[in-house]
Amino acid sequence: MTSVLSLQDLYGQLLRIPITRRHVGEAVLAYAVFKLFKYMVIDPYNSPLRELPGPGEVGNIFWGHLPRILAEEGGLIHDEWFGKYGPTIQYRGLLMLATIDPRALAHIINHSYDYPRPRAVRLAVERIIGKGVVLVEGDDHRRQRKIMNPCFGPAQIRDLMPIFYQKAYELKDIWVDKIGDAGAILNTHMWLTRTTLDVIGLAGFNYDFDSLQRGETNELIRALTELLSPTSRQAELLAFLQDLFPRTIGLIPIRRTKVSRHSREVIVRISTQIFEEKRAAVLASQSKDGGIGKNDVKARDMLNIMIRANMASDLKDSERLTDAEVIDQIVTMIIAGHETTSTTVTWLLYELSKAKNIHMQDKLREELLSLKSDEPTMDELNSLPYLDAIIREHLRLNSVLEATLRCAGKDDVVPLSTPFVDRNGVEHMEFRISKGEDIFIPILCMNRDKRIWGEDAHESRPERWLTGDSHPRSAEIPGVFAGIMTFLGGPRACIGYRMALMEMKILIFVLLRNISFELSDPDLKIERKLAYVPFLECRLKLDDDTSPPKGWNREAGDREGRRLV
Repeated sequence: MTSVLSLQDLYGQLLRIPITRRHVGEAVLAYAVFKLFKYMVIDPYNSPLRELPGPGEVGNIFWGHLPRILAEEGGLIHDEWFGKYGPTIQYRGLLMLATIDPRALAHIINHSYDYPRPRAVRLAVERIIGKGVVLVEGDDHRRQRKIMNPCFGPAQIRDLMPIFYQKAYELKDIWVDKIGDAGAILNTHMWLTRTTLDVIGLAGFNYDFDSLQRGETNELIRALTELLSPTSRQAELLAFLQDLFPRTIGLIPIRRTKVSRHSREVIVRISTQIFEEKRAAVLASQSKDGGIGKNDVKARDMLNIMIRANMASDLKDSERLTDAEVIDQIVTMIIAGHETTSTTVTWLLYELSKAKNIHMQDKLREELLSLKSDEPTMDELNSLPYLDAIIREHLRLNSVLEATLRCAGKDDVVPLSTPFVDRNGVEHMEFRISKGEDIFIPILCMNRDKRIWGEDAHESRPERWLTGDSHPRSAEIPGVFAGIMTFLGGPRACIGYRMALMEMKILIFVLLRNISFELSDPDLKIERKLAYVPFLECRLKLDDDTSPPKGWNREAGDREGRRLV
């Protein structure tokens, strides 16, 4: 007679099987391997993006072309592929689609709520800055942006210029003191980072971090240094995989995660203190009738404006930011509001220090010295054509943000300005993308595309901005500034780009009028790597005269090192 085992009996027997930690670990590992295999192999095989051209070799079976991308100097491998296969390509690895096609980019950038950041990227950024305006998507982003827009308008930036000048001259005085008569080696990136942190403290919250004077004795400086310190590529890859698979690989404890968590706790605690003090001050300054209208937001620092706008009596409750959201805006401004500016100016000083570019530095200094005021107005600074051209060309050629990632939020058809030919020889003016597929937007490659900027696109030539509309196709690029993608575009364009531009101009104005730069080693080369920026040490000498004599000895040194951004 055949016995029949009921489901209830089977379930009872399974419950009696001893389960050890080893079994759990093996199950978790097996699940993680399966998910990784599906993400890296199965999903790409079934993707409609396979119709696009691209490098034929598979590369690593799991990582595809990613190891080569990370090994190459920033943007070079994509430049090679775009030149060979066209402006829209697919390749194997964590990222499948890359495009510099202007029409495709305009579609993606201008429909940014349909193309959010990939989940893994959002988790990684959230771990550092929280859910501020840089990170949130959809309705949350619209609501936060509406409250924050008044903080970054032209009139507000004009009101903040005295702070920019104050800290720029404080930095200049420190460098002059350290240089003395004999000269000195200075870490320009470190000092510029302290300067821009002090600026965001005063301009953002009327809070003096005083990092130029206190240095790493400042608790916030130590936390930021730990948070942004370079790590091994293996550690960063593991952290990325933890964000990609939080319920499996994310359970593995790693030192980098602990450091990031501790640093963020410090930054959030200081941000909370700043917020509570500022809110109390705003409440104390309210009129007796308690009314604050949306237009009654005049104040010098941005947090004051934000709090007043958020407390406006004529603002719907559904449009207000929560206390936690306001604190995350402070964290975002502290972290994102200073590092990119200091890094951009560091790269610019490095470029101007090259022997082939000394003539640019001298020409720029001559123009800066033509202004008699030590603190020219916004209009006066913007009237300097060569300064503007230098800034534009540097932002085009050396964008700190080399690339950004997006993920299709739905199945979509993306139009193209340049057709592609599929594997069957059929020409297409659009491509299909499936929900959940990632898009790599190579900002640096777009800014250097020869089809847009001409054959000298990889060369620094500020004069291209002084000769009228010599690059008409740049109008096709959906960037918010100067026809370049450095500050992105569309609804998610960099909210603080006006502030960054004016802060850069003032730093360059103050420093180059007083200090001259040159590399001590003419063969010195710093390579750019994807998502990394350099530390640059400079040995500077200052002449008593504000205009250094021709042929004056300008020297700079370099210390190898890169910082994850």
